[in-house]
Amino acid sequence: MIKKKIREILKEGKKIETEFFTLYFKKREDFKIGFLLNSKIGKPVKRNRVKRIIRELVRKNFKKGDFIFVLKKDVIEKGKDEIEKIFGGIVEKISCSFD
Repeated sequence: MIKKKIREILKEGKKIETEFFTLYFKKREDFKIGFLLNSKIGKPVKRNRVKRIIRELVRKNFKKGDFIFVLKKDVIEKGKDEIEKIFGGIVEKISCSFD
């Protein structure tokens, strides 16, 4: 069931490419956030830190929708401020799609 929903978002959702991640999102009434990444990207502690930061940013800015983040290797070494800066630039693009 979950794999089917992920494939649907990847296929039918809109895509935004950044230097740290690729974001796929789709307008929905519910709210879900998912992450796709390889274990070779970094240690679990660093991967989980990045996921917590991104999850917090999405929850602050959106109340509904499905979001899938495909993380790139460079994101592991970046700080919270750098991730917020990149995410802030795409919030408007996403908001326009949800209106």
